Amino acid sequence: MIESAASTAQPARGAPRMAASLTGKQVAVVGGGPAGLACAARLALLGNSVLVFEARSSQRMQEQPPLPDGDETLAQLERMIALGRIRIEHGRKLGQNLDLSELHLCHDAVFLGVGLAAGRVLGVSGAEPPGLLDAGKRVAAVHCLEDLLALPVPHRAIVLGAARSAIDMAVRLKRLGAQDVTLALRHGVEADGYVEQTARAHFVRIRPWASPLEVLRDERGGVQAVRFEQTRVVDGRLTHTGGFTEIAAHAVFKAVGRAAPEQCERDEQVARISREGERVRVDDCLRTALPGIYAGGDCVAPGQDTALALRHGVLAAQAIHADLQS
Repeated sequence: MIESAASTAQPARGAPRMAASLTGKQVAVVGGGPAGLACAARLALLGNSVLVFEARSSQRMQEQPPLPDGDETLAQLERMIALGRIRIEHGRKLGQNLDLSELHLCHDAVFLGVGLAAGRVLGVSGAEPPGLLDAGKRVAAVHCLEDLLALPVPHRAIVLGAARSAIDMAVRLKRLGAQDVTLALRHGVEADGYVEQTARAHFVRIRPWASPLEVLRDERGGVQAVRFEQTRVVDGRLTHTGGFTEIAAHAVFKAVGRAAPEQCERDEQVARISREGERVRVDDCLRTALPGIYAGGDCVAPGQDTALALRHGVLAAQAIHADLQS
């Protein structure tokens, strides 16, 4: 069945000729194989900043390159790395020194392009879409405001995410009884004043120019604080300043936007194939059951050829970009 899917796969929509303007969005790609690198290259071309996490060392990747010399994706990848839109961290493995919940909180979206074991790490081999991620330890990715009703109300909370959806979540937390709520934004506050006025009216703190780096936990695994790096815009690009700060909290929430199905290219076969066994289940736009997390490559359709893996990466990148702009 995998061979059939590979042989009938149609090429994804062509890559942009010129790199788009920066969107300010940051996406994590787990896995430096063909699917992950194709996803990273296309996301960067579309204007997003990408951080690739790869288990293998740089030397091992050079000895066994995932993409052949002369490949168009490789050329795009090298160009985006040179522009500073893509960075690769080696020696990072999901489930060992890479935590999915914190990875998701610190990025606007995550693409998973690693092996079958990812399904067990993710817990998304089932069909029911969980609305929350790691909620037992008070770290949650919330798909809709009603999901908050399923969680204990913390005394102190930090909310991350796009400004408008995040401020709505922060206000809901205050109304539910949270005493201290901080809205952390990678960028400055929007000029129209909506976020600032809403926050002031409901006693929500705003911490602009703060990019989340790490959730700090106590000895029992509960959330204790979040470490942020200060940011600023230089030449139109969001950059990290090297200054750090910590904000105390008992819970961290991320506002996750809804999908934009009408704007993404689809592949019905990948959705069908991913329903077999313990594979990570995805829809025909490579979205998993966890909002904001996408998957392709071996964890979705093991044994595929490079061409189909590249297609997965490109389709996922287009869906991620469309969803982040919606």
